Amino acid sequence: MIDELVEANQSERRSCVVVLADRDKVSTEEQIRLRVPRTGRTRVICRSGNPLKRADLELVSPDTSKAIMVLPPTDLEADTMVIKTLLVLNNRAWRSPRPHVVAAVQDSDNLAAARLAAGEHGVVIDADDIAVRFIVQSHRQTGLSTVCNELLSFYGSELYIRAEPSLTGVTYGEALHRYELGTPVGLRRTDGQLLLNPPMDTVIGEDDGVIVLAEDDLFIKLATRHPARIVEEALACAEPPDLTPDRTLLIGWNGRVPKIIELLDSFVEPGSALDIAASHRPAADVLGPYENLTVGYKPCRPTSRRSLEALDPGSYQHVLMLSDESTDAEQADNRTLVTLLHLRDIENRLGDPYSIVTEMNEDSNREVAQVTRADDFIVSSKLISLMLAQLTENRHLHDVLIDLFDPAGSEIYLKPATRYLKSGAKANFATVIEAARRLGETAVGYRLGAERGAPPAYGVHLNPPKAARLRLTEEDHIIVLAEEE
Repeated sequence: MIDELVEANQSERRSCVVVLADRDKVSTEEQIRLRVPRTGRTRVICRSGNPLKRADLELVSPDTSKAIMVLPPTDLEADTMVIKTLLVLNNRAWRSPRPHVVAAVQDSDNLAAARLAAGEHGVVIDADDIAVRFIVQSHRQTGLSTVCNELLSFYGSELYIRAEPSLTGVTYGEALHRYELGTPVGLRRTDGQLLLNPPMDTVIGEDDGVIVLAEDDLFIKLATRHPARIVEEALACAEPPDLTPDRTLLIGWNGRVPKIIELLDSFVEPGSALDIAASHRPAADVLGPYENLTVGYKPCRPTSRRSLEALDPGSYQHVLMLSDESTDAEQADNRTLVTLLHLRDIENRLGDPYSIVTEMNEDSNREVAQVTRADDFIVSSKLISLMLAQLTENRHLHDVLIDLFDPAGSEIYLKPATRYLKSGAKANFATVIEAARRLGETAVGYRLGAERGAPPAYGVHLNPPKAARLRLTEEDHIIVLAEEE
Protein backbone atom coordinates (compact mmCIF):
# COMPACT_ATOMS: atom_id res chain seq x y z
CA MET A 1 0.00 0.00 0.00
CA ILE A 2 2.78 2.43 0.96
CA ASP A 3 4.70 1.57 -2.19
CA GLU A 4 1.67 2.47 -4.32
CA LEU A 5 1.09 5.76 -2.48
CA VAL A 6 4.75 6.67 -2.93
CA GLU A 7 4.43 6.08 -6.66
CA ALA A 8 1.17 8.04 -6.83
CA ASN A 9 2.77 11.08 -5.21
CA GLN A 10 6.16 11.04 -6.90
CA SER A 11 5.35 14.27 -8.77
CA GLU A 12 4.41 16.07 -5.54
CA ARG A 13 6.97 18.32 -3.89
CA ARG A 14 6.06 17.06 -0.43
CA SER A 15 3.91 14.14 0.61
CA CYS A 16 3.59 12.07 3.74
CA VAL A 17 2.13 8.71 4.72
CA VAL A 18 1.40 8.27 8.42
CA VAL A 19 0.77 4.79 9.84
CA LEU A 20 -1.08 4.30 13.13
CA ALA A 21 -1.04 0.72 14.40
CA ASP A 22 -1.32 -1.02 17.73
CA ARG A 23 2.18 -2.44 17.51
CA ASP A 24 5.78 -1.45 18.24
CA LYS A 25 6.82 1.66 16.31
CA VAL A 26 10.41 0.52 15.68
CA SER A 27 9.27 -2.90 14.43
CA THR A 28 6.76 -1.27 12.06
CA GLU A 29 9.38 1.09 10.65
CA GLU A 30 11.80 -1.80 10.10
CA GLN A 31 9.18 -3.86 8.25
CA ILE A 32 8.38 -0.92 6.00
CA ARG A 33 12.06 -0.25 5.24
CA LEU A 34 12.56 -3.88 4.25
CA ARG A 35 9.65 -3.85 1.80
CA VAL A 36 9.81 -0.23 0.61
CA PRO A 37 13.49 0.77 0.74
CA ARG A 38 13.00 3.89 -1.41
CA THR A 39 10.23 6.38 -0.71
CA GLY A 40 11.45 9.30 -2.84
CA ARG A 41 9.89 12.58 -1.78
CA THR A 42 7.34 10.84 0.43
CA ARG A 43 7.99 10.72 4.18
CA VAL A 44 6.72 7.66 6.03
CA ILE A 45 5.94 8.23 9.71
CA CYS A 46 4.87 5.51 12.13
CA ARG A 47 2.99 5.97 15.38
CA SER A 48 2.13 3.32 17.96
CA GLY A 49 -1.46 3.52 19.17
CA ASN A 50 -4.91 1.98 19.12
CA PRO A 51 -7.06 3.37 16.26
CA LEU A 52 -10.16 2.60 18.35
CA LYS A 53 -9.15 5.23 20.92
CA ARG A 54 -9.90 8.85 20.12
CA ALA A 55 -6.81 10.10 21.98
CA ASP A 56 -4.50 7.82 19.99
CA LEU A 57 -5.99 9.03 16.70
CA GLU A 58 -4.80 12.53 17.56
CA LEU A 59 -1.20 11.24 17.37
CA VAL A 60 -1.44 11.26 13.55
CA SER A 61 -3.04 14.71 13.13
CA PRO A 62 -6.17 13.69 11.17
CA ASP A 63 -7.09 17.34 10.58
CA THR A 64 -4.11 17.83 8.25
CA SER A 65 -4.66 14.68 6.18
CA LYS A 66 -5.81 14.59 2.58
CA ALA A 67 -7.39 11.15 3.00
CA ILE A 68 -7.71 8.48 5.67
CA MET A 69 -7.57 4.75 4.97
CA VAL A 70 -8.93 2.21 7.46
CA LEU A 71 -7.54 -1.26 6.85
CA PRO A 72 -9.03 -4.44 8.33
CA PRO A 73 -6.58 -6.15 10.71
CA THR A 74 -5.81 -9.86 10.45
CA ASP A 75 -8.28 -10.74 13.14
CA LEU A 76 -11.57 -12.61 13.48
CA GLU A 77 -13.15 -9.34 14.63
CA ALA A 78 -11.62 -7.35 11.76
CA ASP A 79 -14.88 -5.85 10.51
CA THR A 80 -15.97 -4.89 14.03
CA MET A 81 -12.71 -2.98 14.50
CA VAL A 82 -13.09 -1.24 11.11
CA ILE A 83 -16.66 -0.17 11.94
CA LYS A 84 -15.63 1.12 15.39
CA THR A 85 -12.77 3.14 13.87
CA LEU A 86 -15.13 4.62 11.28
CA LEU A 87 -17.53 5.62 14.07
CA VAL A 88 -14.75 7.33 16.00
CA LEU A 89 -13.68 9.25 12.90
CA ASN A 90 -17.22 10.20 11.92
CA ASN A 91 -18.05 11.55 15.38
CA ARG A 92 -14.83 13.50 15.77
CA ALA A 93 -14.94 17.30 15.96
CA TRP A 94 -13.02 18.38 12.88
CA ARG A 95 -11.16 21.71 12.89
CA SER A 96 -10.75 21.77 9.09
CA PRO A 97 -12.59 20.43 6.01
CA ARG A 98 -13.09 16.75 6.68
CA PRO A 99 -10.88 14.45 4.53
CA HIS A 100 -12.52 11.55 2.74
CA VAL A 101 -12.22 8.13 4.35
CA VAL A 102 -11.81 4.81 2.52
CA ALA A 103 -12.17 1.40 4.16
CA ALA A 104 -12.83 -2.26 3.43
CA VAL A 105 -14.89 -4.92 5.19
CA GLN A 106 -14.33 -8.64 4.77
CA ASP A 107 -17.92 -9.82 5.31
CA SER A 108 -20.65 -8.61 2.94
CA ASP A 109 -23.16 -8.69 5.79
CA ASN A 110 -21.24 -5.89 7.51
CA LEU A 111 -21.17 -3.54 4.51
CA ALA A 112 -24.35 -1.59 5.34
CA ALA A 113 -23.28 -1.03 8.95
CA ALA A 114 -19.81 0.09 7.88
CA ARG A 115 -21.20 2.58 5.36
CA LEU A 116 -23.53 3.99 7.99
CA ALA A 117 -20.60 4.34 10.40
CA ALA A 118 -18.45 6.03 7.74
CA GLY A 119 -21.05 8.67 6.91
CA GLU A 120 -21.25 10.74 3.75
CA HIS A 121 -17.50 11.39 3.71
CA GLY A 122 -16.63 7.69 3.65
CA VAL A 123 -16.25 5.10 0.91
CA VAL A 124 -16.43 1.47 2.04
CA ILE A 125 -15.82 -1.46 -0.30
CA ASP A 126 -16.94 -5.05 0.09
CA ALA A 127 -13.67 -7.00 -0.13
CA ASP A 128 -15.41 -10.38 -0.19
CA ASP A 129 -17.73 -9.46 -3.05
CA ILE A 130 -14.93 -7.91 -5.11
CA ALA A 131 -12.70 -10.95 -4.57
CA VAL A 132 -15.49 -13.22 -5.84
CA ARG A 133 -15.86 -11.08 -8.97
CA PHE A 134 -12.11 -11.22 -9.62
CA ILE A 135 -12.03 -14.99 -9.23
CA VAL A 136 -15.04 -15.75 -11.44
CA GLN A 137 -14.10 -13.42 -14.28
CA SER A 138 -10.40 -14.37 -14.20
CA HIS A 139 -11.01 -18.11 -14.37
CA ARG A 140 -13.05 -17.67 -17.55
CA GLN A 141 -10.41 -15.55 -19.31
CA THR A 142 -6.85 -16.06 -18.22
CA GLY A 143 -4.76 -12.93 -18.00
CA LEU A 144 -7.53 -10.76 -16.55
CA SER A 145 -5.92 -10.71 -13.10
CA THR A 146 -2.74 -9.32 -14.64
CA VAL A 147 -4.74 -6.65 -16.47
CA CYS A 148 -6.49 -5.67 -13.23
CA ASN A 149 -3.19 -5.48 -11.36
CA GLU A 150 -1.83 -2.98 -13.85
CA LEU A 151 -5.10 -1.07 -14.12
CA LEU A 152 -5.33 -0.61 -10.35
CA SER A 153 -1.62 0.04 -9.77
CA PHE A 154 -0.03 3.49 -9.95
CA TYR A 155 2.80 1.88 -11.91
CA GLY A 156 1.78 2.11 -15.56
CA SER A 157 -1.63 3.39 -16.67
CA GLU A 158 -4.60 4.17 -14.44
CA LEU A 159 -8.03 5.77 -14.77
CA TYR A 160 -8.78 9.50 -14.61
CA ILE A 161 -11.96 11.55 -14.97
CA ARG A 162 -11.55 14.95 -16.60
CA ALA A 163 -13.64 17.43 -18.52
CA GLU A 164 -12.90 18.09 -22.20
CA PRO A 165 -15.08 21.06 -23.29
CA SER A 166 -13.66 20.86 -26.82
CA LEU A 167 -15.35 17.45 -27.24
CA THR A 168 -18.84 18.84 -26.57
CA GLY A 169 -21.20 17.55 -29.27
CA VAL A 170 -18.75 14.85 -30.39
CA THR A 171 -19.90 11.24 -30.21
CA TYR A 172 -18.10 8.77 -27.97
CA GLY A 173 -17.07 6.71 -31.01
CA GLU A 174 -15.45 9.77 -32.60
CA ALA A 175 -13.72 10.68 -29.32
CA LEU A 176 -11.88 7.34 -29.35
CA HIS A 177 -9.66 8.72 -32.13
CA ARG A 178 -9.37 12.27 -30.76
CA TYR A 179 -6.71 11.48 -28.15
CA GLU A 180 -3.01 11.54 -28.91
CA LEU A 181 -2.16 10.40 -25.37
CA GLY A 182 -4.66 8.43 -23.29
CA THR A 183 -7.47 6.05 -24.16
CA PRO A 184 -11.14 6.95 -23.43
CA VAL A 185 -13.18 4.18 -21.79
CA GLY A 186 -16.42 5.95 -20.86
CA LEU A 187 -18.26 9.06 -19.68
CA ARG A 188 -19.52 10.51 -16.44
CA ARG A 189 -22.67 12.60 -16.91
CA THR A 190 -23.29 15.79 -14.95
CA ASP A 191 -25.86 13.96 -12.81
CA GLY A 192 -23.20 11.40 -11.79
CA GLN A 193 -24.38 8.65 -14.17
CA LEU A 194 -21.51 6.46 -15.34
CA LEU A 195 -21.35 5.11 -18.88
CA LEU A 196 -18.53 2.62 -19.46
CA ASN A 197 -18.16 1.75 -23.15
CA PRO A 198 -21.43 3.55 -24.01
CA PRO A 199 -23.06 3.19 -27.46
CA MET A 200 -20.74 4.71 -30.04
CA ASP A 201 -23.32 7.33 -31.04
CA THR A 202 -23.59 8.70 -27.48
CA VAL A 203 -23.05 12.48 -27.65
CA ILE A 204 -20.68 14.05 -25.11
CA GLY A 205 -22.37 16.88 -23.17
CA GLU A 206 -20.81 20.20 -22.26
CA ASP A 207 -20.21 19.31 -18.60
CA ASP A 208 -19.59 15.59 -19.03
CA GLY A 209 -16.37 14.08 -17.75
CA VAL A 210 -14.43 11.69 -19.96
CA ILE A 211 -13.03 8.60 -18.21
CA VAL A 212 -9.53 8.15 -19.64
CA LEU A 213 -6.87 5.47 -19.21
CA ALA A 214 -3.47 7.20 -19.07
CA GLU A 215 -0.01 6.94 -17.49
CA ASP A 216 -0.65 10.16 -15.56
CA ASP A 217 -3.12 13.02 -15.71
CA LEU A 218 -0.28 15.07 -17.19
CA PHE A 219 -0.13 12.59 -20.06
CA ILE A 220 -3.70 13.08 -21.29
CA LYS A 221 -3.58 15.02 -24.52
CA LEU A 222 -5.99 15.58 -27.37
CA ALA A 223 -4.59 15.17 -30.88
CA THR A 224 -3.42 18.41 -32.48
CA ARG A 225 -2.69 16.82 -35.85
CA HIS A 226 -4.12 14.06 -38.00
CA PRO A 227 -4.65 10.87 -35.96
CA ALA A 228 -2.76 7.68 -36.72
CA ARG A 229 -3.82 6.09 -40.02
CA ILE A 230 -6.35 3.27 -39.90
CA VAL A 231 -4.96 0.29 -41.83
CA GLU A 232 -8.18 -0.89 -43.46
CA GLU A 233 -6.58 -3.87 -45.19
CA ALA A 234 -5.53 -5.28 -41.78
CA LEU A 235 -9.07 -5.35 -40.36
CA ALA A 236 -10.57 -8.79 -39.87
CA CYS A 237 -14.14 -9.99 -40.15
CA ALA A 238 -15.18 -10.80 -36.59
CA GLU A 239 -16.29 -14.35 -36.00
CA PRO A 240 -19.38 -14.83 -33.81
CA PRO A 241 -18.43 -15.72 -30.22
CA ASP A 242 -18.38 -19.36 -29.14
CA LEU A 243 -21.49 -19.86 -27.00
CA THR A 244 -21.04 -23.55 -26.26
CA PRO A 245 -21.33 -24.82 -22.65
CA ASP A 246 -18.06 -25.36 -20.82
CA ARG A 247 -16.80 -27.56 -18.00
CA THR A 248 -14.96 -26.22 -14.97
CA LEU A 249 -13.14 -28.09 -12.21
CA LEU A 250 -13.00 -26.21 -8.89
CA ILE A 251 -10.35 -27.63 -6.54
CA GLY A 252 -10.49 -26.73 -2.86
CA TRP A 253 -13.02 -25.02 -0.65
CA ASN A 254 -13.41 -21.76 1.23
CA GLY A 255 -16.26 -19.54 2.37
CA ARG A 256 -16.55 -17.78 -1.00
CA VAL A 257 -17.56 -20.90 -2.96
CA PRO A 258 -21.37 -20.37 -2.72
CA LYS A 259 -21.02 -16.79 -4.02
CA ILE A 260 -18.61 -17.94 -6.74
CA ILE A 261 -21.15 -20.49 -7.98
CA GLU A 262 -24.02 -17.98 -7.98
CA LEU A 263 -22.00 -15.44 -9.97
CA LEU A 264 -20.61 -18.05 -12.35
CA ASP A 265 -24.17 -19.21 -13.08
CA SER A 266 -24.96 -15.72 -14.40
CA PHE A 267 -22.01 -15.82 -16.83
CA VAL A 268 -22.00 -19.30 -18.37
CA GLU A 269 -24.08 -20.73 -21.17
CA PRO A 270 -26.97 -23.12 -20.32
CA GLY A 271 -25.75 -26.67 -19.92
CA SER A 272 -22.37 -25.73 -18.41
CA ALA A 273 -20.96 -27.85 -15.60
CA LEU A 274 -18.93 -27.20 -12.46
CA ASP A 275 -17.46 -29.99 -10.34
CA ILE A 276 -16.23 -29.22 -6.82
CA ALA A 277 -13.23 -31.33 -5.83
CA ALA A 278 -12.72 -31.11 -2.06
CA SER A 279 -12.16 -33.30 0.97
CA HIS A 280 -15.70 -32.75 2.32
CA ARG A 281 -19.02 -32.83 0.51
CA PRO A 282 -20.70 -29.37 0.32
CA ALA A 283 -24.17 -28.79 1.76
CA ALA A 284 -27.04 -29.81 -0.51
CA ASP A 285 -28.13 -26.22 -1.18
CA VAL A 286 -24.68 -25.39 -2.57
CA LEU A 287 -25.06 -28.07 -5.25
CA GLY A 288 -28.12 -26.41 -6.73
CA PRO A 289 -30.22 -26.39 -8.73
CA TYR A 290 -29.08 -23.40 -10.81
CA GLU A 291 -30.38 -21.83 -13.99
CA ASN A 292 -27.42 -22.44 -16.32
CA LEU A 293 -24.99 -24.50 -14.27
CA THR A 294 -24.98 -28.12 -13.13
CA VAL A 295 -22.88 -28.48 -9.97
CA GLY A 296 -21.39 -31.79 -8.88
CA TYR A 297 -19.00 -33.05 -6.20
CA LYS A 298 -15.93 -35.26 -6.39
CA PRO A 299 -13.95 -36.28 -3.28
CA CYS A 300 -10.32 -35.19 -3.53
CA ARG A 301 -7.14 -34.57 -1.54
CA PRO A 302 -5.64 -31.69 -3.58
CA THR A 303 -2.00 -32.47 -2.71
CA SER A 304 -2.31 -36.13 -3.75
CA ARG A 305 -1.23 -36.91 -7.31
CA ARG A 306 -3.37 -40.07 -7.43
CA SER A 307 -6.42 -38.19 -6.16
CA LEU A 308 -5.97 -35.46 -8.81
CA GLU A 309 -5.58 -37.97 -11.64
CA ALA A 310 -8.84 -39.64 -10.56
CA LEU A 311 -10.63 -36.34 -11.29
CA ASP A 312 -9.82 -36.67 -15.02
CA PRO A 313 -8.75 -32.99 -15.32
CA GLY A 314 -8.26 -33.38 -19.06
CA SER A 315 -12.05 -33.45 -19.51
CA TYR A 316 -12.36 -29.82 -18.36
CA GLN A 317 -11.65 -26.55 -20.16
CA HIS A 318 -10.93 -24.60 -16.95
CA VAL A 319 -9.36 -25.52 -13.63
CA LEU A 320 -9.88 -23.09 -10.76
CA MET A 321 -7.97 -23.65 -7.53
CA LEU A 322 -9.02 -21.90 -4.32
CA SER A 323 -6.96 -21.16 -1.24
CA ASP A 324 -7.64 -23.23 1.87
CA GLU A 325 -9.00 -21.10 4.75
CA SER A 326 -8.65 -23.89 7.34
CA THR A 327 -4.93 -23.22 7.76
CA ASP A 328 -2.66 -20.17 7.86
CA ALA A 329 -1.99 -18.22 4.65
CA GLU A 330 1.60 -19.43 4.17
CA GLN A 331 0.77 -23.11 4.64
CA ALA A 332 -2.23 -22.78 2.30
CA ASP A 333 0.01 -21.31 -0.42
CA ASN A 334 2.54 -24.11 0.09
CA ARG A 335 -0.18 -26.71 -0.53
CA THR A 336 -1.35 -24.77 -3.56
CA LEU A 337 2.16 -24.89 -5.05
CA VAL A 338 2.31 -28.68 -4.71
CA THR A 339 -1.12 -29.10 -6.32
CA LEU A 340 -0.17 -26.78 -9.18
CA LEU A 341 2.95 -28.79 -9.98
CA HIS A 342 0.89 -31.99 -10.10
CA LEU A 343 -1.76 -30.41 -12.36
CA ARG A 344 0.79 -29.01 -14.79
CA ASP A 345 2.62 -32.33 -15.05
CA ILE A 346 -0.68 -34.15 -15.64
CA GLU A 347 -1.52 -31.67 -18.38
CA ASN A 348 1.89 -32.14 -20.03
CA ARG A 349 1.41 -35.90 -20.09
CA LEU A 350 -2.12 -35.63 -21.49
CA GLY A 351 -1.15 -33.12 -24.18
CA ASP A 352 -4.64 -31.67 -23.75
CA PRO A 353 -4.20 -28.20 -22.27
CA TYR A 354 -6.67 -26.71 -19.82
CA SER A 355 -6.36 -23.27 -18.25
CA ILE A 356 -5.29 -23.14 -14.60
CA VAL A 357 -6.23 -20.11 -12.53
CA THR A 358 -5.12 -20.08 -8.92
CA GLU A 359 -5.95 -18.07 -5.82
CA MET A 360 -2.92 -17.18 -3.69
CA ASN A 361 -2.65 -15.39 -0.34
CA GLU A 362 0.80 -13.80 -0.57
CA ASP A 363 2.14 -11.98 -3.62
CA SER A 364 5.66 -13.26 -2.86
CA ASN A 365 4.36 -16.83 -3.21
CA ARG A 366 2.79 -15.91 -6.54
CA GLU A 367 6.26 -15.04 -7.79
CA VAL A 368 7.61 -18.38 -6.62
CA ALA A 369 4.68 -20.17 -8.27
CA GLN A 370 5.63 -18.91 -11.74
CA VAL A 371 7.63 -22.11 -12.19
CA THR A 372 4.32 -24.02 -12.30
CA ARG A 373 3.34 -22.07 -15.46
CA ALA A 374 -0.23 -21.59 -14.23
CA ASP A 375 -2.14 -19.36 -16.62
CA ASP A 376 -3.10 -16.75 -14.03
CA PHE A 377 -2.81 -16.00 -10.33
CA ILE A 378 -5.30 -14.10 -8.21
CA VAL A 379 -4.00 -12.43 -5.05
CA SER A 380 -7.27 -10.97 -3.80
CA SER A 381 -5.72 -9.08 -0.88
CA LYS A 382 -3.32 -7.30 -3.24
CA LEU A 383 -6.08 -6.31 -5.67
CA ILE A 384 -8.22 -4.97 -2.80
CA SER A 385 -5.23 -2.99 -1.49
CA LEU A 386 -4.60 -1.50 -4.93
CA MET A 387 -8.25 -0.48 -5.20
CA LEU A 388 -8.13 1.21 -1.79
CA ALA A 389 -4.99 3.11 -2.79
CA GLN A 390 -6.73 4.35 -5.94
CA LEU A 391 -9.73 5.53 -3.92
CA THR A 392 -7.44 7.31 -1.47
CA GLU A 393 -6.18 9.45 -4.35
CA ASN A 394 -9.59 9.83 -6.04
CA ARG A 395 -12.78 8.75 -4.27
CA HIS A 396 -14.82 9.47 -7.42
CA LEU A 397 -13.33 6.35 -9.03
CA HIS A 398 -15.33 4.11 -6.68
CA ASP A 399 -18.35 3.74 -8.97
CA VAL A 400 -16.11 3.32 -12.02
CA LEU A 401 -14.09 0.48 -10.47
CA ILE A 402 -17.16 -1.28 -9.06
CA ASP A 403 -18.92 -0.98 -12.43
CA LEU A 404 -15.93 -2.53 -14.22
CA PHE A 405 -16.40 -5.80 -12.33
CA ASP A 406 -20.18 -5.86 -12.36
CA PRO A 407 -21.75 -8.61 -14.55
CA ALA A 408 -24.33 -6.04 -15.67
CA GLY A 409 -23.02 -3.62 -18.30
CA SER A 410 -19.58 -3.58 -19.88
CA GLU A 411 -16.67 -5.48 -18.37
CA ILE A 412 -13.05 -6.19 -19.25
CA TYR A 413 -12.49 -9.03 -21.71
CA LEU A 414 -9.44 -10.53 -23.39
CA LYS A 415 -10.59 -11.60 -26.85
CA PRO A 416 -8.61 -13.28 -29.66
CA ALA A 417 -6.65 -10.74 -31.69
CA THR A 418 -7.80 -12.37 -34.92
CA ARG A 419 -11.32 -11.13 -34.14
CA TYR A 420 -10.02 -7.61 -34.89
CA LEU A 421 -6.93 -7.95 -37.13
CA LYS A 422 -5.84 -10.45 -39.73
CA SER A 423 -3.17 -12.72 -38.32
CA GLY A 424 0.30 -11.30 -38.99
CA ALA A 425 -1.00 -8.19 -40.75
CA LYS A 426 0.94 -4.95 -40.28
CA ALA A 427 -1.16 -2.44 -38.37
CA ASN A 428 -1.13 -0.09 -35.36
CA PHE A 429 -3.17 0.27 -32.20
CA ALA A 430 -5.35 2.95 -33.78
CA THR A 431 -6.51 0.24 -36.20
CA VAL A 432 -7.32 -2.04 -33.25
CA ILE A 433 -9.37 0.76 -31.66
CA GLU A 434 -11.30 1.21 -34.92
CA ALA A 435 -11.91 -2.54 -35.29
CA ALA A 436 -13.30 -2.70 -31.76
CA ARG A 437 -15.35 0.48 -32.26
CA ARG A 438 -17.15 -1.09 -35.22
CA LEU A 439 -18.13 -3.96 -32.92
CA GLY A 440 -19.41 -1.61 -30.21
CA GLU A 441 -16.38 -2.23 -28.00
CA THR A 442 -13.60 -0.07 -26.53
CA ALA A 443 -10.05 -1.41 -26.98
CA VAL A 444 -7.64 -0.45 -24.18
CA GLY A 445 -4.64 -2.68 -24.89
CA TYR A 446 -3.41 -6.11 -25.92
CA ARG A 447 -1.65 -9.16 -24.51
CA LEU A 448 1.16 -10.89 -26.38
CA GLY A 449 1.06 -14.66 -26.06
CA ALA A 450 4.83 -14.93 -26.49
CA GLU A 451 5.34 -12.78 -23.36
CA ARG A 452 2.67 -14.34 -21.12
CA GLY A 453 5.31 -15.88 -18.86
CA ALA A 454 7.56 -12.82 -18.64
CA PRO A 455 7.20 -10.70 -15.47
CA PRO A 456 6.23 -8.11 -14.47
CA ALA A 457 3.62 -7.38 -17.18
CA TYR A 458 3.20 -10.98 -18.45
CA GLY A 459 2.53 -9.75 -21.97
CA VAL A 460 -0.05 -7.10 -21.02
CA HIS A 461 0.25 -3.71 -22.77
CA LEU A 462 -2.35 -1.16 -21.64
CA ASN A 463 -2.84 2.20 -23.34
CA PRO A 464 -0.13 1.63 -25.99
CA PRO A 465 0.88 4.39 -28.44
CA LYS A 466 -1.73 4.75 -31.18
CA ALA A 467 0.77 4.88 -34.06
CA ALA A 468 3.23 2.23 -32.89
CA ARG A 469 3.60 -0.66 -35.33
CA LEU A 470 1.77 -3.82 -34.35
CA ARG A 471 1.58 -7.32 -35.77
CA LEU A 472 -0.61 -9.78 -33.86
CA THR A 473 -1.24 -13.51 -34.32
CA GLU A 474 -3.57 -16.24 -33.08
CA GLU A 475 -1.62 -16.42 -29.79
CA ASP A 476 -2.40 -12.82 -28.89
CA HIS A 477 -5.43 -11.12 -27.36
CA ILE A 478 -7.04 -7.67 -27.44
CA ILE A 479 -8.14 -6.18 -24.12
CA VAL A 480 -11.54 -4.53 -24.51
CA LEU A 481 -14.51 -3.18 -22.62
CA ALA A 482 -17.57 -4.93 -23.96
CA GLU A 483 -21.14 -5.83 -23.01
CA GLU A 484 -20.67 -9.56 -23.42
CA GLU A 485 -18.24 -12.14 -24.76
